[in-house]
Amino acid sequence: MLAPIDLRSDTLSAITPQMRRVMADAEVGDDLYGGDPTTQRLERRCAELLGKEAALFTASGTLSNQLAIRVHTDRGSEVITDAKYHINFFESAATADLCGVVLNPVDSPDGILTPRLLDAAVDRKRRARLTSAPSLVWVENTVNYFGGSVISVTDLADLRAASLAKGLPTHMDGARLPNASVATGTTLAEYAATVDTVAVSFAKALGAPFGSVLAGPAELIERASVYRLWYGGGLHQSGFMAAAALYALEHNIDRLAEDHAHARLLRELLVENPAFTAPEPETNMVIADISGTGLTSAAFVSAAAEAGVKVARWTDTQVRIVARLGVDEAVVRDAVRRLHQVADRQPSLAGKP
Repeated sequence: MLAPIDLRSDTLSAITPQMRRVMADAEVGDDLYGGDPTTQRLERRCAELLGKEAALFTASGTLSNQLAIRVHTDRGSEVITDAKYHINFFESAATADLCGVVLNPVDSPDGILTPRLLDAAVDRKRRARLTSAPSLVWVENTVNYFGGSVISVTDLADLRAASLAKGLPTHMDGARLPNASVATGTTLAEYAATVDTVAVSFAKALGAPFGSVLAGPAELIERASVYRLWYGGGLHQSGFMAAAALYALEHNIDRLAEDHAHARLLRELLVENPAFTAPEPETNMVIADISGTGLTSAAFVSAAAEAGVKVARWTDTQVRIVARLGVDEAVVRDAVRRLHQVADRQPSLAGKP
C-alpha cells in the first residue's frame, strides 16, 4: 500500500523531534498569576521582529484577528476588506457575533486592496446615521485565495497613506507573512510598518502545532489582552506552547525558501501533463486547474485521495497543493507521479460523446 501524502495545507507541517523536546523542557509559569517567562520572551521577540511596541500571544490566528477588530472598532461600524480574504470567507460570523461590526468587502482581481478600491468601498454608501461608519481597513499577506500571492510593501504603503488620509487604522492578517518576507527579502518589520497592527501565525508554514501573535501599539495590545480573557483565551502555563513558537521563529523562517522551491518544482512537474495548468507560485502554494482531466475538482480530490495524495478542493475546476515542512523533493516527485496517473486514467475530453 502506498504511503499517504497530505498536501492540503501547511497547517499539516510536521512537528519535529527538536521542537517537541523544546516544548517538553520549557520554563513555565502562569500567564494569569504573574506571567509565564517563556511566553513573555516570545512576546518580546515578536515585538522586536515586527517593529512594534508590544505583542500578545494567542492560541490561534482567528483569535488574534478578532482581538484586532475589537480594539480598533466600535459596535455597528464596518471593516473595509477584500471579498476573498480569510476574514470574509471564514471569520464573518465571528466578526458579527463577537465584535458587532459588518464587513464592507471589495472584489479585487488579484487580492490587492488598492487606494482606488478603498475609495470605492467608502463611497458606495451614503454615509448617514442609518449606515455603518468605516472604522478599520483590513489586508491579508500572503493572500491565501490566490495561492499564497504576495502583496508588495510598496502597495501596502500606498494603501496605508490612503487609509491615514481617511483617518482609518489598518490591520494585517499576516498569518503567512514570513512566507512573504522570505519570498521578497522584505523584513517582517518593513511589512509591519505599513499597518497599525499585525497578526502572524506559528501554526502554518512555521511548523508549530498552535499559536499566533498580535503586535501593535502597547495601549492597543493591553486592551487586546483584556478581551483575550473575556473570550476565554487566558492561558495557564502557556510556555509549552510559546516554546514551540520561539523554536519556529529561530529555526523555521529561513527554511521557508525550501517550501517555495518545492512548490515551484511541483508546478513545473505537474504541468508536464497537459491535463494540468497552474501559474508559477510566489510562495508555497500551487493552484492547479484540473479541468483538463475531465473531472470536477471534487471528483479529482476523491480520485487523488484513492491514489494516496490528499489535495484541497479550491474552486469547481481548481485544487490547492501546498508544500510544507516534512515534504521533501522525493515526496514532491512521488506526489506528482501519482497525480499524473489519476489524470491518465480518465477518458479524454475529446473522446467523450
